[in-house]
Amino acid sequence: MRRLFTYFGIAMLLTGCVEEVDQFQPLELTSGNINRFFEAVQSNPIPISWDASQEKLITLPGYGRVIVPPNAFLLPDGSEASGMVQAKVLDLYSKEDLLRNRITTASVEGIVESAGTVFIEVEQGGQQLRLKSDELIRIQMATARYNSQMRLFTGKAAEDGTLEWIEYSLSEAPVRSVELQDPESGQPVPGFEFSSPELGYLKCGTYLSEEQGTAEVCLNLPYNFDAKNTVAFIALRDYNGLTTLPFEEENALRPDCCRAGLPAGEPAKIIVIAEGEEGMYFLEEKTVTIMENLTISITPETASLSDIMLALEGL
Repeated sequence: MRRLFTYFGIAMLLTGCVEEVDQFQPLELTSGNINRFFEAVQSNPIPISWDASQEKLITLPGYGRVIVPPNAFLLPDGSEASGMVQAKVLDLYSKEDLLRNRITTASVEGIVESAGTVFIEVEQGGQQLRLKSDELIRIQMATARYNSQMRLFTGKAAEDGTLEWIEYSLSEAPVRSVELQDPESGQPVPGFEFSSPELGYLKCGTYLSEEQGTAEVCLNLPYNFDAKNTVAFIALRDYNGLTTLPFEEENALRPDCCRAGLPAGEPAKIIVIAEGEEGMYFLEEKTVTIMENLTISITPETASLSDIMLALEGL
């Protein structure tokens, strides 16, 4: 009789515990759109106007400049542009700047350590102009010292909203050593220069070493965090390198984000940003060391836009 009472008491105790456990309620992110986040935080290009018949030197923030030759542009119909033209120029260097503008440093061949990224677009009367086939623009930067491993890349839009970088051959776009002047001290500053036959997004950098091999990193996210409302980045700690962890299956109930070809043994930070509805954000960060078969589970927490911007400072 005592044993029966004991079993009955344990059963009642367990039943009471089950009734007190909160049931998991998935976050509702059905109306989220991560594009709105980037629209809120992206950098504003510098507007510049000049006469197309004149050479133009465009000073970039910091130690850099773009040199545009005279009479260099064509209209969409193939005729030469004359008169005033308008340019939009954007200089991006830090990982924070790149992330805010949804730009990575990954190319189809691997992760690139960025020495500097610049965007330049030229218009006239609302029509986008292009360079003549025999004309080049010159970009000079002192954001890094020249080395023989530097390559030039041009950015093309990828399916996930980021840029896919494609390498130019050195014969098409050589990179050279150059000295610029420090605007404050007047002293020479070592840097690099390259010439480009195209406008748009241009980046100079070096491929990261793969001496320790490469690895794939995967990320598990809660229900309803998908490619429409969420973005996941992995930022290398010791290099100016940044890439996304793309969603394998859009709109999956529990999606996995995986990125192969990452440099093994490197410390990095995973940053997940999501929008639940307009103006409602989620954020989570986790520091990891890249290694094979690494799968990280992250549950983003609610955050304000200022919280996210603060987290990205000094990335």
